[in-house]
Amino acid sequence: MLCTGVVLMTGSCGTEEEKKSETSKEIADPNSSLTTKFDDKIFSIPSPMQMALLLEESKSPYNEYLLNDPGKVSDYTSEYKNALNLGICGTDLVYVSIYKQNSIALKYLSEIENLTGKLGLEGAFDKDFMTRFKKNSTNKDSMMMIISDAFKKSDSFLKSNNRQSVSALILVGGWIESMYIACSINKEHANEKILNRIAEQTETLNTIITLLTDYNKKGDWDELIKDMKDLKFYFDQISIKYEYQTPVTNAKTKTTTLRHKIVVTIDSNVESFINQKIEVIRSKITE
Repeated sequence: MLCTGVVLMTGSCGTEEEKKSETSKEIADPNSSLTTKFDDKIFSIPSPMQMALLLEESKSPYNEYLLNDPGKVSDYTSEYKNALNLGICGTDLVYVSIYKQNSIALKYLSEIENLTGKLGLEGAFDKDFMTRFKKNSTNKDSMMMIISDAFKKSDSFLKSNNRQSVSALILVGGWIESMYIACSINKEHANEKILNRIAEQTETLNTIITLLTDYNKKGDWDELIKDMKDLKFYFDQISIKYEYQTPVTNAKTKTTTLRHKIVVTIDSNVESFINQKIEVIRSKITE
């Protein structure tokens, strides 16, 4: 990863016109993960941006009906719901931006603006952000960098103001939405790369459970943690093997790339249960 897309990503320069060549490897590579820090603990989680790029790379068709309804923002009143849904909205914004759905992207920008206002994060999605986004609405790479920059500013602000729990919820919301989109698309159009990426989330899920547990000071997140542990039960039944492949050497750059092939074995019932559980968790957050 799906900072968020949503929580931590490499920032960009606030120039009048973004340069295509500035897109960082972390943002543009569908196989990379983001690394973030909470109270001196390092967490590595695939960002929603990487998941969306993988969907595009695998020629998955765009499906607007998978996205959360932008009109629901006014229904969210608690910090818990607002933070999780900011992660979800950020993922949806990345998804529509990668597929160049510019008019729909503006709807999600408005939703994000409302949510960040409720969470006291207006500075990250200010007039400068809106201006840059609109000016670069036809440049996918630039839009990704601009979105990443805004969420990086949000994450930095939250952590510097001792609001790590909000930052954690945004991250988790983004992961849930990216998994929901990936599982839904794989269910409709089975794809080996997408299934492999879903299966590889076992360790990420352990990380998320640890992160949620660490910040569940008042027990308000007990239900979400239980749902994640239930989801982990099914993920633990997936078999993943890595088969060695011959390394590739680039004579010009004098570099060698190590390679392996991922072999995933997953029972159809387990895959179905994972899909269903992701849908249930996402539904509870967005209802």
